[in-house]
Amino acid sequence: MSTRSLRIIAAAAFALLMPVVALAHAHPKVMDPAPGATVTAPKHVSIVFSEALDPKFSSLHLTRQSGQAVGTTSSTVAADDPKHMTLDLPMLSPGVYVVHWVSVATDGHRLEGSYDFTVK
Repeated sequence: MSTRSLRIIAAAAFALLMPVVALAHAHPKVMDPAPGATVTAPKHVSIVFSEALDPKFSSLHLTRQSGQAVGTTSSTVAADDPKHMTLDLPMLSPGVYVVHWVSVATDGHRLEGSYDFTVK
């Protein structure tokens, strides 16, 4: 097989693999309240992700540091900004809270994580 043939085969294989490289995960970019922050009681938690979210499978929920769930509302992904997810909160008393997030990008990739903040 000639060098030219090998280059053509290599280029074709690379082109076939390119769509796999383009798949992305939705990572948190901006979190409010921020991780580790001490704040007055917020009315909501919001996260802006790096990629558009699938609202059916993405979520935020809040617990106390002890693991007890806080609130009963479901998080929402903004209709006008599919990278922005928000959770409305009840009035929070002072203490440490943990935000748990699940992001499923529109390409189906799933990530999850958590972080805490303190209400003074």
